Amino acid sequence: MADLRLSRGRSPIRPRSAALALLSAGAALIGLAGCTEEAIVAVDPDVPGATLPTVEVSAFASGLEGWRDTTYSGFELPGTSGFKILADRSDLQSRVLGRFDVPDSVITNLGFEEIDTFIDAVFRVVLNFGANPDSIVVPDYQLRVFALEESYDSLSATWIDRREGDPWVVPGGTLGQLLAVGDFVAAVDTAVLQFSAPVDSVLEAWQETEGEPGVALVMAGGPPDLAVTSFDLATQLTVVARGDTVPATFSSRGPTFIYDPAQPSPGQHLRLAGLPASRLYVEFTLPDSLGGVVLRQSTINHAEVRFRPLAPPEAPFALERTIQASVVEVLADAFEVGAKVPVGVPIPDPQTGSAQFIPLSPEGLEEGELLRVDVTQLVELVAGVDTLTQIRLTVRAAPTDAQAFGFWEFGSVESPLVLQPVLLMLVTPPIGFPVP
Repeated sequence: MADLRLSRGRSPIRPRSAALALLSAGAALIGLAGCTEEAIVAVDPDVPGATLPTVEVSAFASGLEGWRDTTYSGFELPGTSGFKILADRSDLQSRVLGRFDVPDSVITNLGFEEIDTFIDAVFRVVLNFGANPDSIVVPDYQLRVFALEESYDSLSATWIDRREGDPWVVPGGTLGQLLAVGDFVAAVDTAVLQFSAPVDSVLEAWQETEGEPGVALVMAGGPPDLAVTSFDLATQLTVVARGDTVPATFSSRGPTFIYDPAQPSPGQHLRLAGLPASRLYVEFTLPDSLGGVVLRQSTINHAEVRFRPLAPPEAPFALERTIQASVVEVLADAFEVGAKVPVGVPIPDPQTGSAQFIPLSPEGLEEGELLRVDVTQLVELVAGVDTLTQIRLTVRAAPTDAQAFGFWEFGSVESPLVLQPVLLMLVTPPIGFPVP
Protein backbone atom coordinates (compact mmCIF):
# COMPACT_ATOMS: atom_id res chain seq x y z
CA MET A 1 0.00 0.00 0.00
CA ALA A 2 1.28 3.43 -0.82
CA ASP A 3 1.66 5.77 2.13
CA LEU A 4 -0.27 9.03 2.00
CA ARG A 5 1.43 12.19 3.15
CA LEU A 6 -0.48 15.27 4.30
CA SER A 7 1.12 18.65 4.78
CA ARG A 8 1.76 19.68 8.35
CA GLY A 9 2.15 23.36 9.19
CA ARG A 10 3.25 26.25 7.03
CA SER A 11 6.69 27.25 5.83
CA PRO A 12 8.15 30.58 4.68
CA ILE A 13 7.03 31.95 1.32
CA ARG A 14 9.53 34.10 -0.47
CA PRO A 15 8.43 36.76 -3.05
CA ARG A 16 11.04 38.35 -5.31
CA SER A 17 10.68 41.13 -7.90
CA ALA A 18 11.77 40.75 -11.50
CA ALA A 19 10.81 42.30 -14.83
CA LEU A 20 8.73 40.82 -17.59
CA ALA A 21 10.86 42.09 -20.48
CA LEU A 22 13.62 39.45 -20.13
CA LEU A 23 11.58 36.40 -19.17
CA SER A 24 11.90 34.63 -22.49
CA ALA A 25 15.62 35.28 -22.60
CA GLY A 26 16.44 34.27 -19.05
CA ALA A 27 14.09 31.52 -17.91
CA ALA A 28 15.49 28.01 -17.68
CA LEU A 29 12.32 26.03 -18.11
CA ILE A 30 13.21 22.43 -17.36
CA GLY A 31 16.14 20.18 -16.70
CA LEU A 32 18.60 19.81 -13.87
CA ALA A 33 19.67 22.72 -11.72
CA GLY A 34 22.38 23.08 -9.10
CA CYS A 35 21.85 22.31 -5.44
CA THR A 36 21.26 25.95 -4.49
CA GLU A 37 17.80 27.51 -4.60
CA GLU A 38 18.66 30.04 -7.28
CA ALA A 39 16.06 32.32 -8.82
CA ILE A 40 14.25 31.11 -11.92
CA VAL A 41 15.54 34.16 -13.80
CA ALA A 42 17.97 36.96 -12.98
CA VAL A 43 17.03 40.36 -14.48
CA ASP A 44 17.63 44.05 -13.97
CA PRO A 45 14.44 45.55 -12.45
CA ASP A 46 15.31 48.95 -13.97
CA VAL A 47 15.46 47.67 -17.55
CA PRO A 48 13.92 50.27 -19.93
CA GLY A 49 10.40 49.47 -21.04
CA ALA A 50 9.54 47.31 -18.05
CA THR A 51 6.02 48.54 -17.31
CA LEU A 52 4.36 45.55 -15.61
CA PRO A 53 6.04 44.12 -12.49
CA THR A 54 6.74 40.40 -12.44
CA VAL A 55 7.14 38.67 -9.11
CA GLU A 56 8.85 35.38 -8.29
CA VAL A 57 7.21 33.47 -5.45
CA SER A 58 8.14 30.14 -3.95
CA ALA A 59 6.96 27.81 -1.21
CA PHE A 60 8.05 24.49 0.25
CA ALA A 61 5.62 21.58 -0.03
CA SER A 62 4.58 21.80 3.62
CA GLY A 63 3.63 25.46 3.08
CA LEU A 64 1.11 24.68 0.34
CA GLU A 65 -2.48 23.81 1.15
CA GLY A 66 -3.40 20.18 0.54
CA TRP A 67 0.04 19.06 -0.62
CA ARG A 68 0.25 15.28 -0.77
CA ASP A 69 2.91 13.13 -2.39
CA THR A 70 3.65 9.43 -2.59
CA THR A 71 5.32 6.65 -4.57
CA TYR A 72 3.54 3.82 -6.39
CA SER A 73 5.46 0.86 -7.78
CA GLY A 74 4.88 -2.07 -10.12
CA PHE A 75 4.35 -0.28 -13.46
CA GLU A 76 7.01 -2.54 -14.96
CA LEU A 77 8.12 -5.85 -13.47
CA PRO A 78 11.17 -8.02 -14.07
CA GLY A 79 8.92 -10.27 -16.15
CA THR A 80 7.68 -7.43 -18.39
CA SER A 81 10.87 -5.40 -18.81
CA GLY A 82 12.86 -5.55 -22.03
CA PHE A 83 15.98 -6.73 -20.21
CA LYS A 84 16.77 -9.41 -17.64
CA ILE A 85 19.61 -8.98 -15.15
CA LEU A 86 22.19 -11.74 -14.68
CA ALA A 87 24.60 -11.33 -11.76
CA ASP A 88 26.84 -13.27 -9.41
CA ARG A 89 28.47 -10.94 -6.94
CA SER A 90 28.60 -10.38 -3.21
CA ASP A 91 25.86 -7.74 -3.12
CA LEU A 92 23.61 -9.07 -5.92
CA GLN A 93 22.57 -12.54 -7.03
CA SER A 94 20.29 -12.66 -10.07
CA ARG A 95 19.09 -15.47 -12.34
CA VAL A 96 17.03 -15.50 -15.52
CA LEU A 97 14.10 -17.92 -15.69
CA GLY A 98 12.40 -19.12 -18.85
CA ARG A 99 10.42 -21.94 -20.49
CA PHE A 100 10.76 -23.50 -23.92
CA ASP A 101 7.40 -24.68 -25.22
CA VAL A 102 8.67 -27.05 -27.90
CA PRO A 103 5.97 -27.76 -30.54
CA ASP A 104 5.15 -31.05 -32.26
CA SER A 105 5.68 -29.56 -35.73
CA VAL A 106 7.68 -26.81 -37.40
CA ILE A 107 7.23 -24.65 -40.47
CA THR A 108 9.57 -25.51 -43.33
CA ASN A 109 9.60 -24.53 -47.00
CA LEU A 110 7.13 -27.38 -47.49
CA GLY A 111 4.69 -26.10 -44.87
CA PHE A 112 3.98 -27.58 -41.43
CA GLU A 113 5.93 -30.78 -40.82
CA GLU A 114 5.84 -33.06 -37.80
CA ILE A 115 9.04 -33.30 -35.77
CA ASP A 116 10.65 -36.74 -35.66
CA THR A 117 13.92 -36.48 -33.73
CA PHE A 118 16.00 -33.74 -32.14
CA ILE A 119 19.60 -34.13 -33.30
CA ASP A 120 21.30 -31.23 -31.54
CA ALA A 121 20.52 -28.08 -29.59
CA VAL A 122 22.23 -25.09 -28.03
CA PHE A 123 21.07 -22.15 -25.92
CA ARG A 124 21.91 -18.73 -27.36
CA VAL A 125 22.17 -15.86 -24.88
CA VAL A 126 22.45 -12.29 -26.17
CA LEU A 127 23.59 -9.69 -23.66
CA ASN A 128 23.77 -5.92 -23.53
CA PHE A 129 26.77 -4.64 -21.63
CA GLY A 130 25.25 -1.17 -21.24
CA ALA A 131 28.70 0.27 -22.03
CA ASN A 132 31.55 -0.15 -24.47
CA PRO A 133 32.12 -3.95 -24.46
CA ASP A 134 35.86 -3.38 -24.85
CA SER A 135 35.87 -1.73 -21.43
CA ILE A 136 34.95 -5.01 -19.74
CA VAL A 137 38.33 -6.42 -18.74
CA VAL A 138 37.46 -9.66 -16.99
CA PRO A 139 38.45 -13.22 -17.83
CA ASP A 140 36.10 -15.49 -19.69
CA TYR A 141 33.43 -16.84 -17.41
CA GLN A 142 30.78 -19.50 -17.46
CA LEU A 143 27.04 -19.50 -18.02
CA ARG A 144 24.99 -22.52 -17.06
CA VAL A 145 21.41 -23.61 -17.70
CA PHE A 146 19.69 -25.79 -15.11
CA ALA A 147 16.32 -27.49 -15.27
CA LEU A 148 13.97 -26.15 -12.61
CA GLU A 149 12.30 -28.65 -10.30
CA GLU A 150 9.40 -26.30 -9.53
CA SER A 151 7.29 -24.16 -11.85
CA TYR A 152 6.98 -20.40 -11.44
CA ASP A 153 4.73 -17.46 -12.30
CA SER A 154 6.61 -14.98 -14.47
CA LEU A 155 4.88 -11.89 -13.02
CA SER A 156 5.11 -12.69 -9.31
CA ALA A 157 8.20 -14.91 -8.97
CA THR A 158 10.94 -13.59 -6.67
CA TRP A 159 14.11 -15.00 -5.16
CA ILE A 160 12.01 -16.27 -2.25
CA ASP A 161 8.65 -17.13 -3.89
CA ARG A 162 8.01 -19.08 -7.09
CA ARG A 163 4.61 -17.42 -7.18
CA GLU A 164 2.95 -15.00 -4.80
CA GLY A 165 2.68 -16.57 -1.34
CA ASP A 166 4.21 -19.89 -2.48
CA PRO A 167 7.94 -20.13 -1.68
CA TRP A 168 10.61 -22.06 -3.53
CA VAL A 169 11.90 -25.15 -1.72
CA VAL A 170 15.35 -23.61 -2.29
CA PRO A 171 15.49 -19.77 -2.55
CA GLY A 172 16.69 -18.59 -5.94
CA GLY A 173 14.80 -21.32 -7.78
CA THR A 174 15.03 -25.01 -7.02
CA LEU A 175 17.71 -26.15 -9.47
CA GLY A 176 17.71 -29.65 -10.94
CA GLN A 177 19.71 -31.22 -13.75
CA LEU A 178 22.50 -29.24 -15.40
CA LEU A 179 21.42 -28.98 -19.05
CA ALA A 180 24.03 -26.82 -20.76
CA VAL A 181 27.27 -24.98 -20.16
CA GLY A 182 29.08 -22.31 -22.13
CA ASP A 183 32.01 -19.95 -21.72
CA PHE A 184 31.12 -16.35 -22.30
CA VAL A 185 33.93 -14.26 -23.77
CA ALA A 186 34.03 -10.64 -22.62
CA ALA A 187 33.34 -8.08 -25.38
CA VAL A 188 31.37 -10.65 -27.44
CA ASP A 189 27.63 -10.12 -27.12
CA THR A 190 26.39 -13.70 -27.71
CA ALA A 191 27.14 -16.85 -25.71
CA VAL A 192 26.45 -20.34 -27.07
CA LEU A 193 25.77 -22.96 -24.42
CA GLN A 194 26.18 -26.56 -25.55
CA PHE A 195 23.88 -29.22 -24.14
CA SER A 196 25.50 -31.56 -21.64
CA ALA A 197 22.25 -33.51 -21.18
CA PRO A 198 20.63 -35.81 -23.79
CA VAL A 199 19.03 -33.40 -26.24
CA ASP A 200 16.23 -35.61 -27.57
CA SER A 201 14.91 -36.74 -24.19
CA VAL A 202 14.94 -33.22 -22.70
CA LEU A 203 13.16 -31.59 -25.65
CA GLU A 204 10.63 -34.41 -25.98
CA ALA A 205 9.78 -33.93 -22.30
CA TRP A 206 9.22 -30.24 -22.95
CA GLN A 207 6.87 -31.15 -25.80
CA GLU A 208 4.75 -33.07 -23.31
CA THR A 209 4.75 -30.41 -20.58
CA GLU A 210 4.75 -27.18 -22.69
CA GLY A 211 8.16 -26.40 -21.29
CA GLU A 212 7.24 -26.78 -17.64
CA PRO A 213 8.59 -26.38 -15.07
CA GLY A 214 11.20 -24.24 -16.84
CA VAL A 215 14.91 -23.50 -16.73
CA ALA A 216 17.27 -21.14 -14.90
CA LEU A 217 20.16 -19.29 -16.55
CA VAL A 218 22.93 -18.85 -13.97
CA MET A 219 26.20 -16.92 -14.17
CA ALA A 220 29.33 -18.05 -12.34
CA GLY A 221 31.60 -15.07 -11.70
CA GLY A 222 32.11 -12.48 -14.41
CA PRO A 223 31.33 -8.74 -14.65
CA PRO A 224 29.28 -6.91 -12.02
CA ASP A 225 26.06 -7.67 -13.90
CA LEU A 226 24.78 -8.12 -17.45
CA ALA A 227 21.46 -7.42 -19.14
CA VAL A 228 20.07 -10.39 -21.07
CA THR A 229 18.11 -9.24 -24.10
CA SER A 230 17.51 -12.64 -25.72
CA PHE A 231 17.46 -16.24 -24.43
CA ASP A 232 16.68 -18.76 -27.19
CA LEU A 233 16.90 -22.46 -27.98
CA ALA A 234 18.43 -23.25 -31.40
CA THR A 235 17.89 -26.84 -32.59
CA GLN A 236 18.71 -29.19 -35.42
CA LEU A 237 15.93 -31.75 -35.95
CA THR A 238 14.54 -34.21 -38.44
CA VAL A 239 10.94 -34.32 -39.62
CA VAL A 240 8.65 -37.28 -40.21
CA ALA A 241 8.56 -38.80 -43.75
CA ARG A 242 11.94 -37.46 -44.82
CA GLY A 243 15.42 -37.62 -43.40
CA ASP A 244 16.44 -34.00 -43.94
CA THR A 245 17.87 -32.06 -41.01
CA VAL A 246 15.96 -28.83 -40.37
CA PRO A 247 17.02 -25.87 -38.17
CA ALA A 248 14.46 -24.42 -35.76
CA THR A 249 14.76 -21.77 -33.05
CA PHE A 250 12.39 -21.36 -30.09
CA SER A 251 12.20 -18.30 -27.84
CA SER A 252 11.79 -18.60 -24.10
CA ARG A 253 8.22 -18.21 -22.87
CA GLY A 254 7.43 -16.19 -19.77
CA PRO A 255 11.01 -15.06 -19.11
CA THR A 256 11.77 -13.11 -15.95
CA PHE A 257 14.61 -12.65 -13.53
CA ILE A 258 14.75 -13.09 -9.78
CA TYR A 259 17.25 -11.39 -7.54
CA ASP A 260 18.53 -11.09 -4.00
CA PRO A 261 18.37 -8.81 -2.04
CA ALA A 262 14.82 -7.61 -2.69
CA GLN A 263 14.21 -3.97 -3.61
CA PRO A 264 13.65 -1.98 -0.38
CA SER A 265 10.47 -0.02 0.29
CA PRO A 266 10.61 3.71 -0.54
CA GLY A 267 9.18 4.55 2.87
CA GLN A 268 8.43 8.29 2.99
CA HIS A 269 10.71 9.13 0.07
CA LEU A 270 9.68 9.76 -3.54
CA ARG A 271 11.17 7.16 -5.90
CA LEU A 272 11.70 7.09 -9.65
CA ALA A 273 12.59 4.09 -11.88
CA GLY A 274 13.87 0.71 -10.65
CA LEU A 275 12.26 -2.72 -11.01
CA PRO A 276 9.49 -3.04 -9.99
CA ALA A 277 9.31 0.41 -11.59
CA SER A 278 8.22 3.37 -9.45
CA ARG A 279 6.56 6.69 -10.18
CA LEU A 280 6.16 9.68 -7.87
CA TYR A 281 2.78 11.40 -7.47
CA VAL A 282 2.03 14.94 -6.32
CA GLU A 283 -1.20 16.80 -5.58
CA PHE A 284 -1.76 20.27 -4.12
CA THR A 285 -4.32 23.08 -4.07
CA LEU A 286 -3.36 26.25 -5.91
CA PRO A 287 -4.08 29.13 -3.47
CA ASP A 288 -5.73 32.38 -4.48
CA SER A 289 -2.55 34.17 -3.43
CA LEU A 290 0.92 33.24 -2.29
CA GLY A 291 3.14 35.43 -0.14
CA GLY A 292 0.77 38.34 -0.66
CA VAL A 293 0.87 37.94 -4.45
CA VAL A 294 -2.42 37.32 -6.24
CA LEU A 295 -2.40 34.17 -8.39
CA ARG A 296 -5.98 34.04 -9.59
CA GLN A 297 -6.40 35.83 -12.94
CA SER A 298 -2.68 36.65 -12.93
CA THR A 299 -0.37 35.84 -15.83
CA ILE A 300 1.61 32.70 -14.96
CA ASN A 301 4.81 33.19 -16.92
CA HIS A 302 6.49 30.11 -15.55
CA ALA A 303 5.87 27.51 -12.84
CA GLU A 304 7.99 24.56 -11.82
CA VAL A 305 8.29 22.04 -9.01
CA ARG A 306 11.81 21.25 -7.86
CA PHE A 307 12.59 17.90 -6.28
CA ARG A 308 15.79 17.51 -4.29
CA PRO A 309 17.68 14.22 -4.73
CA LEU A 310 18.64 12.26 -1.63
CA ALA A 311 21.83 10.27 -1.08
CA PRO A 312 22.37 7.36 -3.51
CA PRO A 313 20.54 4.15 -2.62
CA GLU A 314 22.68 1.42 -1.14
CA ALA A 315 24.21 -1.11 -3.55
CA PRO A 316 23.02 -2.75 -5.70
CA PHE A 317 20.10 -0.36 -6.26
CA ALA A 318 21.76 2.96 -7.11
CA LEU A 319 21.02 4.22 -10.61
CA GLU A 320 24.04 3.46 -12.79
CA ARG A 321 23.23 5.28 -16.03
CA THR A 322 21.38 8.34 -17.32
CA ILE A 323 17.63 7.91 -17.77
CA GLN A 324 14.84 10.18 -19.00
CA ALA A 325 11.86 11.35 -16.95
CA SER A 326 8.52 12.67 -18.21
CA VAL A 327 5.67 14.53 -16.51
CA VAL A 328 2.03 13.50 -16.93
CA GLU A 329 -1.19 15.04 -15.65
CA VAL A 330 -3.17 12.83 -13.26
CA LEU A 331 -6.93 12.86 -13.95
CA ALA A 332 -8.30 11.68 -10.59
CA ASP A 333 -7.35 11.41 -6.92
CA ALA A 334 -4.33 9.08 -6.87
CA PHE A 335 -4.54 8.84 -3.10
CA GLU A 336 -7.98 7.24 -3.32
CA VAL A 337 -7.75 5.35 -6.62
CA GLY A 338 -4.18 4.13 -6.14
CA ALA A 339 -1.63 3.11 -8.76
CA LYS A 340 -4.32 2.53 -11.42
CA VAL A 341 -5.43 6.17 -11.36
CA PRO A 342 -6.10 7.42 -14.92
CA VAL A 343 -3.54 9.78 -16.41
CA GLY A 344 -3.59 12.17 -19.34
CA VAL A 345 -1.01 13.01 -21.97
CA PRO A 346 2.50 14.19 -21.03
CA ILE A 347 2.65 17.82 -19.90
CA PRO A 348 4.50 19.75 -22.64
CA ASP A 349 7.38 22.12 -22.44
CA PRO A 350 5.75 25.53 -23.09
CA GLN A 351 8.73 26.63 -25.18
CA THR A 352 8.58 23.73 -27.65
CA GLY A 353 5.07 22.34 -27.25
CA SER A 354 6.59 18.85 -27.09
CA ALA A 355 6.57 16.42 -24.19
CA GLN A 356 9.18 17.05 -21.53
CA PHE A 357 12.02 14.53 -21.41
CA ILE A 358 14.26 15.40 -18.48
CA PRO A 359 17.67 13.70 -18.34
CA LEU A 360 18.73 12.38 -14.95
CA SER A 361 22.31 11.25 -14.54
CA PRO A 362 23.56 9.43 -11.43
CA GLU A 363 26.60 11.73 -11.32
CA GLY A 364 24.44 14.87 -11.34
CA LEU A 365 21.96 13.51 -8.81
CA GLU A 366 24.75 12.52 -6.45
CA GLU A 367 26.07 16.08 -6.67
CA GLY A 368 22.64 17.41 -5.66
CA GLU A 369 21.31 18.59 -9.02
CA LEU A 370 17.57 19.21 -8.79
CA LEU A 371 14.85 17.48 -10.77
CA ARG A 372 12.98 20.48 -12.21
CA VAL A 373 9.49 19.76 -13.53
CA ASP A 374 7.72 22.40 -15.61
CA VAL A 375 4.07 22.74 -14.57
CA THR A 376 3.34 26.07 -16.22
CA GLN A 377 0.49 24.71 -18.33
CA LEU A 378 -1.31 23.15 -15.35
CA VAL A 379 -0.90 26.16 -13.06
CA GLU A 380 -1.91 28.58 -15.82
CA LEU A 381 -5.10 26.60 -16.46
CA VAL A 382 -6.08 26.37 -12.79
CA ALA A 383 -5.22 30.02 -12.06
CA GLY A 384 -7.48 31.19 -14.88
CA VAL A 385 -10.59 29.16 -13.96
CA ASP A 386 -12.26 29.94 -10.63
CA THR A 387 -13.82 26.47 -10.33
CA LEU A 388 -10.47 24.66 -10.63
CA THR A 389 -8.20 24.26 -7.61
CA GLN A 390 -6.23 20.99 -7.84
CA ILE A 391 -2.83 20.42 -9.44
CA ARG A 392 -2.20 16.69 -9.94
CA LEU A 393 0.77 15.13 -11.70
CA THR A 394 3.08 12.14 -11.82
CA VAL A 395 6.74 11.90 -12.78
CA ARG A 396 7.85 8.63 -14.38
CA ALA A 397 10.71 7.21 -16.38
CA ALA A 398 10.35 7.62 -20.14
CA PRO A 399 9.66 6.47 -22.78
CA THR A 400 8.86 3.34 -20.70
CA ASP A 401 8.98 2.78 -16.97
CA ALA A 402 11.55 -0.01 -17.34
CA GLN A 403 14.59 2.20 -17.90
CA ALA A 404 17.00 0.71 -15.38
CA PHE A 405 17.34 -1.80 -12.58
CA GLY A 406 18.50 0.98 -10.24
CA PHE A 407 16.44 3.91 -8.96
CA TRP A 408 16.83 7.29 -7.25
CA GLU A 409 14.86 8.89 -4.44
CA PHE A 410 13.86 12.48 -3.69
CA GLY A 411 12.68 14.36 -0.62
CA SER A 412 8.95 14.43 0.15
CA VAL A 413 6.64 16.61 2.21
CA GLU A 414 7.63 14.45 5.19
CA SER A 415 11.32 15.29 4.75
CA PRO A 416 13.15 18.07 6.62
CA LEU A 417 12.31 21.44 5.14
CA VAL A 418 15.53 21.79 3.12
CA LEU A 419 14.82 18.46 1.35
CA GLN A 420 11.16 19.08 0.53
CA PRO A 421 9.84 19.77 -2.98
CA VAL A 422 9.54 23.48 -3.79
CA LEU A 423 7.02 25.26 -6.04
CA LEU A 424 8.45 28.32 -7.81
CA MET A 425 6.49 30.69 -10.06
CA LEU A 426 7.00 33.86 -12.09
CA VAL A 427 3.74 35.79 -11.84
CA THR A 428 2.56 39.05 -13.40
CA PRO A 429 -0.34 40.20 -11.20
CA PRO A 430 -3.35 42.09 -12.60
CA ILE A 431 -2.88 45.81 -13.26
CA GLY A 432 -3.19 47.79 -10.09
CA PHE A 433 -2.06 45.01 -7.77
CA PRO A 434 0.38 46.40 -5.14
CA VAL A 435 3.61 44.42 -5.47
CA PRO A 436 5.37 43.87 -2.11
